[in-house]
Formats: sequence, C-alpha cells, structure tokens
Amino acid sequence: MNPYPRTWVEIDLAAIEHNLHLVRSRLIRPETKIALVAKADAYGHGLVPVSRFALGHGADWVAVATVQEGIALRDAGIDAPIIVISPILPIEAEQAVFYRLRVVVERFEIAEAMAEAARQQNTQAVLHLEVDTGLARFGILPAEAAELAVRIAAITTVQLEGICTHFSNSGRDAATTRVQLELFQRIVAECRAAGIRFEIVHASNSAGATMYQDAQFDLVRVGLAAYGMDPYGMFGGEAQAALCWKARVMALRTLPPGSPVSYSSTYHTRGTETIATLGVGYGDGYPRALSNRGFVMMHGQRAPVVGMVCMDQVLVETSQIPGVQLGDEAILAGGPVDMSVLAEIMETTTHEITTRIMSRVPRRYLYPR
Repeated sequence: MNPYPRTWVEIDLAAIEHNLHLVRSRLIRPETKIALVAKADAYGHGLVPVSRFALGHGADWVAVATVQEGIALRDAGIDAPIIVISPILPIEAEQAVFYRLRVVVERFEIAEAMAEAARQQNTQAVLHLEVDTGLARFGILPAEAAELAVRIAAITTVQLEGICTHFSNSGRDAATTRVQLELFQRIVAECRAAGIRFEIVHASNSAGATMYQDAQFDLVRVGLAAYGMDPYGMFGGEAQAALCWKARVMALRTLPPGSPVSYSSTYHTRGTETIATLGVGYGDGYPRALSNRGFVMMHGQRAPVVGMVCMDQVLVETSQIPGVQLGDEAILAGGPVDMSVLAEIMETTTHEITTRIMSRVPRRYLYPR
C-alpha cells in the first residue's frame, strides 16, 4: 500500500546536514554556535523531526518564534538551548520559565514578568536584550539600550545572557547592513562600559552569517541556509534544497479546442489538449497566485498550470508529455522546480512558499544512510 496517494512532502535530512556544515565552514571562530531557526514548523519542513536531527548534525541551539513552539520541542524530549526570538506577553512568562526557554525582550515589563515567574518557580529566567538597529519590528531603541540592560541585569532572578539585533536586508543591501552592524557594535560596547558582560552576542541570519564575518559574534541564527534556500547566492550553488513537494495525477482528460478550464473559465484550451488533475490545491498550501502562471515537472518535462488553482486540485496541461497516466508523480516545488523561480513569479520569498504547506500534507523524512 502506498502511504502517499495524493500529495506529500519529502524532506532530505542529509541535505540539512550538508547545509549546516557549509555554514560551519564559513564561520571564522570554531566556538561560534549555530542556532537552527525552526519557527513556522521549521519553514514547513517539520518542527520536531528537523530540530532533533539538526541538533545532532551541526546545530547547537534552536530558535523559535513562539513559546508554544518551544514547548512542543521540550515535550518531544529536546533538551538543547531554545530561544524565542519574537516578542512574548507577560502571561506567557510562567510557561517560558517552566520550559527553560531563553526569551528575547525589549521592555522592562517583560523582564519583570519573567523574573516573577522565576521567583515563583525557584529558578532563574534567561533573557537576551533585542536592540532595534533599523528593522523597526521589535527591540529597544539604541539610545535606551544600555540603561535597560543595567536595569534587567540587576534583577536577582534573571540572567541577562545575551544581546542581539536583526538585519533588515543583509542578503541584498550591504550599505544598510554595515550601518546596522556598526550601530549594534557601539551599543554592545556601551553596555560593556556600563558593566554588563554578555555571554552570547548575536546579530546574523543566514545571509549575515555567510556574507559578513565580523557579524558572526557568538551565535548565528540560520534558517534559509539550513534548508538549502539560497536566493542570495551565499554558497555558489553548493547548498542542497531539503524539501521536495509532490502530488499525483488523480484525473486525466482530453478536451477539444476552446474548452473552459477550472473556475471562472480563466483558461480555454488552444487546441486539443490533455489536462491532468493533480491531487493538491490551495487547501494544501499550493499558492493560488500560480493560477495560469506556475508549472510542475512530470516525466522530466514542464507542465504549465492552467486555470484557477482550486482548494483541492491543480490542473496542468500535459499534451506534450507522452505517457502520462493516473497516479503519476508531479513535482510541485523543490528538486527540478526551483523555488526561487516560483517566488519570482509570485513576487514573494521562497520560504513563504514552504511555510504555507498545510499540516494535512504528510511529510516523509529521508534519513542519511
């Protein structure tokens, strides 16, 4: 019995190991740690299995976006350092402390909430101070950073372990990245002059870690690079895409010229055409924006998406591909279907495509031999 009759995702864990080793080869200090960014279900690759594998094959920490993601990792038995790199609310402090999650903060009120939770649990909260150097998404303003660091470090049930920032466009804007990096370095120096000694300083995402050696510090947060998505040419073609999304032909028909195809009749056959219906749709996360614009690979050839993408089906034109039959595989993204090309068609990012893949699409994990 085939366990994947309709649509599924294959995750090549050997590719993730390869990519983490590529990142490691770019680090100038062997003691610099790698945090796998596993938020949003590990960019659609699977939070728990990917994190567990990565921690044994090149990653030292896991970075998540929410307390809930951190709890899922702890409940799965993962004991490595986990850092929550997005804002949390005071009501989440109790769980964050209980599950030993490092938390990034920008406000004294959150530090107080974490400290109170630690007092109640007879332990210590571990915090990192986020400084906003230009992304304007989250973080204390630079002029207020040293003062806040001193206040937080004075709390007895808090360990102010780290300080961090986040680049806004390290993959494509070197000038802005340099401004952010220099500002961050100045803030770190101001904090140290005020008597704060951080164990972990971190700023870099994938592009920052691989393109700016002086931005590597003590920890790099690696998402795109770990999963083999390389829109910035970080590795010159050496990265290996870990994810490949597939679907099967569920129906097959030959239509005469001028036949309308799918909802709203946005496509009409130009001649006698063979239309294959794939068992995947926007209900699985396949982007509706690829209607009449996308393509899949079948039997080593391109098959264009025709008509509107439906909730549970995608229609492709296969007249020029001989031998297509019910049950045949189509590759939707990954492998020979470059996700950078799909992202360009949709005017989005590669990782938006993968993070949209819904939970009803099963993941198949391919372990190294």
